[in-house]
Amino acid sequence: MVKTYLKTFGRMFKKHFTRLVSILLMVLVSVGFSAGIGMGKDALFYSISDYYNAHNVSDFIVRGAEAITDDQLDALYERYGEENVVRGGIVEIQGGEMAIEMATPFGGPINATLTLAGEGIGEGVTRLYIKEKADKKKQNIPDVRETEDGEHGDDEFLIAAERAATDLKGVPLGETVTATAMMGSMRLFEYKFTVTEHVVGALHLAQYDDPSMQKKEGGGEDDYELLENILYIYTDADHSLPFPMNEAYISVPALKEHTLFDANYKSALETEQAEIEKIFKDEIDAESCAVLTLHENFTYRTFEEYEDKLEGIGYVIMVVFLFVTLLVVLSTMTRLLEEERGQIACLQTLGYSPMRIISKYLLFALVGTIIGGAGAFAASWALAYIIYINFTWVYELPPFSSHIAPLFFFIVTAVILLATLAATLIAGLRMTKKTPASLLRPKSPRPGHKVILEKIPLLWNRVSFKYKSTLRNVLRYRMRFIMTIVAVMASTALVLAGLAVLDACLFTDVGTNAMIGVAVIVLVFAALLNAVVIYTLTNINISERERELATLMVLGYQDKEVKGYVFREIYITGSIGIALGLPFGALLCFFVFKVMNDFATLSSIHWFVWLLAPFVSLLFTFLVTLILGRKITGIKMNDSLKAVE
Repeated sequence: MVKTYLKTFGRMFKKHFTRLVSILLMVLVSVGFSAGIGMGKDALFYSISDYYNAHNVSDFIVRGAEAITDDQLDALYERYGEENVVRGGIVEIQGGEMAIEMATPFGGPINATLTLAGEGIGEGVTRLYIKEKADKKKQNIPDVRETEDGEHGDDEFLIAAERAATDLKGVPLGETVTATAMMGSMRLFEYKFTVTEHVVGALHLAQYDDPSMQKKEGGGEDDYELLENILYIYTDADHSLPFPMNEAYISVPALKEHTLFDANYKSALETEQAEIEKIFKDEIDAESCAVLTLHENFTYRTFEEYEDKLEGIGYVIMVVFLFVTLLVVLSTMTRLLEEERGQIACLQTLGYSPMRIISKYLLFALVGTIIGGAGAFAASWALAYIIYINFTWVYELPPFSSHIAPLFFFIVTAVILLATLAATLIAGLRMTKKTPASLLRPKSPRPGHKVILEKIPLLWNRVSFKYKSTLRNVLRYRMRFIMTIVAVMASTALVLAGLAVLDACLFTDVGTNAMIGVAVIVLVFAALLNAVVIYTLTNINISERERELATLMVLGYQDKEVKGYVFREIYITGSIGIALGLPFGALLCFFVFKVMNDFATLSSIHWFVWLLAPFVSLLFTFLVTLILGRKITGIKMNDSLKAVE
């Protein structure tokens, strides 16, 4: 008896192999996307956090109009330790020229003009960072990309230049940049800076749009010039350069214990910021000093914004993905049990308990979900890596972090698995409560009934017989009708949301290449889910009606007519689902845009997006009917018509 029972497992898996594949694909696409977006966010978050610790990025920068005083520096040393505080300077020169004020040995200051010249120094803004050589590797440790070795004069300062990027020109290696101060025709001094390194600065990972401190002429309050070049000058302790050391960089050891930008980090950051502001209270009150955190740094602020956008789009669309997946998987399992009525009756007759009978269907659902989950795990890791690589168009990113926790994946998979097993168990218990005699009898088809159009003779009388039959069949099984419409509606809405985000990135100038890549990922997975949904529901519909279709074949219906009998229903229910998917998709887009910090608006979506989304769903519906047409024509009439009467 045990051997016979085990044989039923193999036969069930063989008979319903396409359903097993459908469950597998639904789980793979849904979990792979949902977990992949979450893990992609984690990859960005932890990779930048690892970089923050490895390069000892400053938690605070105190920037003043005048030089940081020794008393202020001593106060910072006392609180944070001398090893965690670095004094430096920052100067910005636009168009290679700026006015400066110099002290003289005779008492009063004089006004002069400082000119910066060299290859790569143009009309834009060049920023100079000045630090002592001993402090070069204390904080904000740069990544050296290229070096130039050669002989240099004693009067030359050896400096580093930021690498060339989208907006950064980059000064060539070996180039000598001269800084000359003139008062009228009198040369006050001249310094030579030779570029010996190309680096990626720890505070300048962004590839473009890195703003200077200078506002654009005629621009708004937050409209700043962009940096064209960044130079790092390292001086001796006597600091003979005529630039003020007007910055203090502070790295707080206690903050390094937290993951960058998590709640604990932000809370501790606010506490320390208040303490630093007490030291510089007079200057802050005079608005000649500012205590800056990483939230004010362009690279880290925009990175956090991208992370929030990823999290927002992931959570909203994940809910719809999981809803559609659960709906279709549950439909697959409950309708499989209906088809297995005869098998269940035979096992009951042989004395098997209800739980033992149900166990093989639970195993079927478990195998499909676990295999799909295993594939989804690989897909989610690959998707996380693709998302990470997308952001290399925006940032000079550190290596892909290995700290990503798969917790999100296990939670999503567990939700689908538990819901599927619970529904299978409930449907199985309901089935095993029936007597073997009632299960062995074919389930009586639902009686036909008048549809709403029949109450409008003017329209109904103009409908041909085959369409009258189709409309009655569509509405005979209401749960199947509603489930199909809801599933197609939701998957169409996902396609619309993916297209809308992509449209916003491409045409309304609110995204970057990285967000375009994410939008493409959303669209691809939404389209895949749409295709799998339509395929699964159509395949189930055909499997349930093999006896009905075989009867039509015996009556002389041609293959084309039999396929049309089924596919007309698919096109009607699919079209209704697609039509309802547009308003639902608009609502989904609204929520997506909101959680992405008003990324775009519904009115900004171009007209062709509203046409393209339903076209994609209709295209997949058409392709599915082409694929499953062979299944209809391959129905074996004799086997299908055999049944216990």
